[in-house]
Amino acid sequence: MTSSYSAAMEAIITTIKQNCRRCYTCVRDCPAKAIRIEEGQASVVAERCISCGNCTLVCSQRAKAYRSSIEAVQVLLQAGGPLAALLAPSFPAAFAMPPGQVIEAVRRLGFTYVVEVAYGADEVNKACRDYLRGHPSGVHITSACPAVVEYVRKYHPELTSRIMPIVSPMVATARAVKARYGQEVRCVFIGPCVAKKAEILDGEVAGVVDAVLTLTELKAVFDSRGIDPATTAPGTFDPPCAGKARLYPIPGGLFESADIGEGMLDPRLIVVSGKDEVIETLAGLPPDGEEPLLVEALMCNGCYRGPGISSEEPGSLRRRRVAEYAAESLRRQHKEAQADSSRTVAAASQSTPAPFLSGQAQSEAALPDLSRSFQPLDQRLPQPTEEEIRDILARTNKFFPQDELNCGACGYPTCRAKAVAVYAGLAEESMCLPFIIEQAERVCHELHVPWSNLRDIHSHLINSEKLASMGQMAAGVAHELNNPLSTILLYVHILERKLRDREALAPELEHDLKLMAEESARCKKIIGSLLEFARQSRVRIETVLVPELVVSAVEATPCDPGSDSDWQVKIAVDVTPGLKADLDRDQMTQVLINLIKNALEAMEGRQGTIRVSAHPVPDTGKIRFSVADQGAGIPESARDKVFQPFFTTKSIGKGTGLGLPISYGIVKMHNGNIWFDSEPGVGTTFYVEIPARRSGVERTLK
Repeated sequence: MTSSYSAAMEAIITTIKQNCRRCYTCVRDCPAKAIRIEEGQASVVAERCISCGNCTLVCSQRAKAYRSSIEAVQVLLQAGGPLAALLAPSFPAAFAMPPGQVIEAVRRLGFTYVVEVAYGADEVNKACRDYLRGHPSGVHITSACPAVVEYVRKYHPELTSRIMPIVSPMVATARAVKARYGQEVRCVFIGPCVAKKAEILDGEVAGVVDAVLTLTELKAVFDSRGIDPATTAPGTFDPPCAGKARLYPIPGGLFESADIGEGMLDPRLIVVSGKDEVIETLAGLPPDGEEPLLVEALMCNGCYRGPGISSEEPGSLRRRRVAEYAAESLRRQHKEAQADSSRTVAAASQSTPAPFLSGQAQSEAALPDLSRSFQPLDQRLPQPTEEEIRDILARTNKFFPQDELNCGACGYPTCRAKAVAVYAGLAEESMCLPFIIEQAERVCHELHVPWSNLRDIHSHLINSEKLASMGQMAAGVAHELNNPLSTILLYVHILERKLRDREALAPELEHDLKLMAEESARCKKIIGSLLEFARQSRVRIETVLVPELVVSAVEATPCDPGSDSDWQVKIAVDVTPGLKADLDRDQMTQVLINLIKNALEAMEGRQGTIRVSAHPVPDTGKIRFSVADQGAGIPESARDKVFQPFFTTKSIGKGTGLGLPISYGIVKMHNGNIWFDSEPGVGTTFYVEIPARRSGVERTLK
C-alpha cells in the first residue's frame, strides 16, 4: 500500500520547472520539507509530501501546481448514471453570494444529488464521542484533516496510534450517500482541500470517492459549461441534511459541533491551525501520556483558507461567510435542544459522564461503522553525526557557532537543519545566500571589478555574443537575398511602367504595385544594413577634429518634419573647441547620425531641442559624446532590448532595428562604451565614451 500510495501522491503536487527561480519559498513554507533542490530546481519528493498544497499558495512564480481533476469530472458528468456532488461546508468562502445559488449551480452541472459533507461531519462527531467513551484517557488526535494525518504518519510515526481511527467527513458522507441512494452512485467531493486528492487513493478508503474537485476547479467547470451561479435561482441540498457540523471549517469547529469538552477554557482540549502551530504542537505531544488530551489540528489556518480556494478576499471575510452559513444550523439545533432538554437532564442524572462528554452525548444510540486504521510511514531524515554536520557547515565557511547566521534564506530555519538536508540529498550547499554573496564579493575583489558593475558587464557580454552571431550570419544572408530582391524590384518598376502606358490603370492595381515597390526597397535597405553590420571587422584610425565630425554628422542627418507643421525641433551643438580624437571618421559619423536620427524620431509631434555634445572626460583620457532629446522616453519594458538586433519600437516600415546594434558594435571596436538614461515624458540621452588617443600599435592593428 505504501508504494502505490506514494506513486499516486507523486502526481498530486508537481513542479513547472521553467517557472522555478531559486527563491526557495516552497522549501521555507513546506511543513514536511518535501522539496529537493537539484541544480537550483525545486521538485516535490512524493514519498515525503503530505499534499497540503501550501507550496501552490506561496509560490509567486506559479512553479507549483496540484493535479487537476477537471477532465475526470467532465468524463463522469458525460458518462451518465447517478452522480453525487459532496459539497464541503467551507464552500461559502469561495462564493460571495447566497449559498443556495451555488448549490443549484452545482446541480445544473449534471449532478443527480448535491449533498453537504457537513452531514458526514455530524456522523464523525458521533463516532468521536463513541470512541472517547471507550478510550477516556491518553492523547487523541482528530482525523478530519488528511494533511495532518499524513504529517503524523510520516514525521511523528510514534503518534500514529493516537490518531482517532475514524474516517474523515468526506468518506463518511460518501458512504451515507451510497447507503441511501445505491452503491452504484459515483461521488465527487468538492472543497478547498488539495490533500483530499491523495486521501481518496489511500488503500483503506480507495473507491469510496471517485474524484476530488477543488473550489477553484469548480469555478473553471462552471465557466466551461456557461453557468453563472450569481444568476441561478437558489436551491437546497438533497438529504441527508447536516446539523451543527457546518462549523468544521473554523478552528475548534469539531469540538463545538460535537459538544466535546467544556469550551475554549477546557485544558484537555487543544485547537491548533496553520502549519507552524501544528508542527510545534505535535512535536511536544507525549506519545505515552495517560492524562486525557484531545487535539483538533488543521494544517491550513481554517479550511476557508485552503489552497483550493482562489479568492483575493481577506480570510476574515471568508470566515464570516462560513460562520453565517453555520449559524443557520446552530439556530435550528438550538430549538431542537430546547425541546429535548427535559429528556437530556433525566438521562444525565442516571449515568456518570465520561471524560470530554456530556450526558446528552452518552445517551445516543449505536452508530454505523465509520472506523478505519492508520499505519506509520516513517519519512524522517537520517541524522548525520556531529562531525559530518560540522564538515558540511565548514564547506560554506561556518567553522564556529557564531558563523551560523540562521537567516532562513535557504528555506531551512537553521544552518544545522540545512546541513542535515544536504546530508540527505534534499538541499545544495550553494543555497546559502550569505556564503554566495561572500564568494561573489571575493571574486569581484580579486578581479578588481566593482560589484555595481557586474550587471553592466553581464549585459555587455550578452550583447557582444548576439552581435557576433549576427555578424557571422549577416554577410551570407545579405548576399543570397540581395540579387533576387533587386530582380523583383526591377520587374515591379517595369510592370508599373507598362501598365501606366494603358489608357486607364485601376486605382487598386496602382496601389498594389506601389506597395510592392516600397516593401522591396525596404527589404534592400535592411539587407544594406546587414552588409554594413557584417563589415564591422575593421576600423581605420586617424586623428580627427571632433567639432568638424559632429557638425558633419548633424548636417548629414535627414531632418524631415513631414506634414505636421507643429513639429519644430532644433539641433544644438556643444563641442569643446579644438578637441581631437583618434577614431574611424566614417564609422563614428554613422554612430552620431544613427543617434541623432533616433532623437528626431523620438521628438515627432513635439517641440524642443536636441542637444549634441562632445567633451573630454577629466582625468580619464577619454571623450564623451552625447545626444539628448526631449521625447517620450524609452519604456521600461524596452530598456534591456534597445541594443538587440531587429528590436524597434517604431511603426512598421520606419525602422529596421539595426541602427543601435550597429552603433554598439562600432563603439566596442573603438574600445568604448555606449549607454543611455531615459525618463518617461522628459526624454532620453545616449552617451558614447571612447579613448581620445591610440598608441601606434593600436593604430596599426586596427
